[in-house]
Amino acid sequence: MTPRTVLRVPSMLVLLLPLVACPAPREGGPPLLPVEGELYYRQIGLGGAALGEAAVLVGPRGQVVLVDVGNDSHDDNVGDVLEELARVAPHVQRGIDHILVTHYHADHGDGVTDLLEHFQLRGSLIHRGVHGLTDAGNGNTADKICSAIAAHGLDEVALCTSPCGAAPDARTCAPQRGHLPLGDGAVLDVLAVDGEIDGARFDHDHGPLLTEDTNGENARSVVALVSFGEMRMLLTGDLTGGGSDTDPVEAFYAPRLGDVSDLDARGVDLLHLGHHGRDSSSSAVWLDALLPNDGCARNAFMGISTAHVGSPHEVVLQRLLDDERLASGSAWTTRVAPFGEDHPSLVEAYGGDVIIRTFGGGLGYFIQALDQEGVPVRTRAYWAVRSRCSADVADTQRE
Repeated sequence: MTPRTVLRVPSMLVLLLPLVACPAPREGGPPLLPVEGELYYRQIGLGGAALGEAAVLVGPRGQVVLVDVGNDSHDDNVGDVLEELARVAPHVQRGIDHILVTHYHADHGDGVTDLLEHFQLRGSLIHRGVHGLTDAGNGNTADKICSAIAAHGLDEVALCTSPCGAAPDARTCAPQRGHLPLGDGAVLDVLAVDGEIDGARFDHDHGPLLTEDTNGENARSVVALVSFGEMRMLLTGDLTGGGSDTDPVEAFYAPRLGDVSDLDARGVDLLHLGHHGRDSSSSAVWLDALLPNDGCARNAFMGISTAHVGSPHEVVLQRLLDDERLASGSAWTTRVAPFGEDHPSLVEAYGGDVIIRTFGGGLGYFIQALDQEGVPVRTRAYWAVRSRCSADVADTQRE
């Protein structure tokens, strides 16, 4: 793997976070690192000429889960982060416990083959199931996932039939197979996949998912909830919401999320914005359900690579930031791509990473934009809305 900037070890003040108050600003503080007993998530900034999105989730006891792995030119980027975390966090073991590929597009799944040449996968490779491949999908990506499973003898979890190598069968989905305990009560739960949630199917209510463009595959994206203590974070792949003539799957899922999770009118603390901040995702009904405008501070984040030209879209930033929906929270992005829109309240990592780490066993969380040189651009701390609805915020920023 190529060299990467070495992160500085956090001070004892950061390690011994008070449980009775929101942590104070850490002026000039170090990059956020995994801490035993807390949950850590890192949206990795990917560059180069290829589209890509990847993130790493580290459980309180060091379990490592990749959520998407980027394109086949991004294995070094992802691998460098894995090496770094194992080096600086004693409780994090080198390797990968699980990989979740949200859908069959090259920018989310093609990196799996090269990545597994360098890192052991101790657990499962989870994907939506080799079903319903159309011109909207990427058969090459599905082939790479299946080839990696066969080559390395991996444990496979196909959320919908059929698994790799099996004869096509009548479509059935079991999102609950995507239940990943992460230690100390932290868990990643798949809530929906392939247009299906709690037995309800989009195609039964609205007709078949699109097949004539790539958004038909985006509509099949896995939706997963990460829970730890009072903190809730929703991951959405490239799920579509109806904008740019896409299938309105977000609106189909939104009223049903409470049937498959503990989500209620308080929504989530942190929302991954689908499809790299483009207007095909992040519909108004979706944001209203998950980021209600109730005065509580929440945050949204997105993974945008250099090649995601035009991301993020103006309408998405307006929905998030123009009406104080997020209170003292904000939208965070790994970068603003060429011809993408900016906003005074958008926090950019300038090609670096967006990092989230809980404190107090999930009573709240830090969120940080870390630039490509490993320097924090901005760090803030928030209470989880289920522990305290507050606009209190700790802020450290580099102008």
